[in-house]
Amino acid sequence: MKKTFLISDLFWIGIAAAFCYGGIQLGFGSFHSPHAGFMPFLAGLILGLLALADLAIGLVNRWKEDKEDREIWANISWGKLLLTVALLFVYTILFSTLGFTISTILLLLFLFRVMEPKRWWVVAVSSVACTGLFYLAFKVGLDSQLPRGFLGF
Repeated sequence: MKKTFLISDLFWIGIAAAFCYGGIQLGFGSFHSPHAGFMPFLAGLILGLLALADLAIGLVNRWKEDKEDREIWANISWGKLLLTVALLFVYTILFSTLGFTISTILLLLFLFRVMEPKRWWVVAVSSVACTGLFYLAFKVGLDSQLPRGFLGF
């Protein structure tokens, strides 16, 4: 059994317990009338269940197919990773200025084209389609306020 996986699972179970405790302290409410602690409690519950499931699977299988830490980190493209993190910072800065639609399309164009190069027409259609689906989910479905940007959309 790998100690690192055991420690990791126990760590996330502890974080989940803290979220659940905090949610209970804030007041859970009900499903029809949730209070401030509803979402933290629910997030902690889901995180705890996932960590417990991972722990149970690891204990049953004794983490047989695990790789060494060097093997896990060997194939990471650090340039792409750092570029993506930098782009996410730029995205958060431009989100209010350009608005949700334009900034999200630009972000997805970059991610779809640079991370796993595809043809331009596939990248463009996928970026617009994903942005449209996000818009439908958040603006239409959840009635969220999304920034319009200087062009008005």
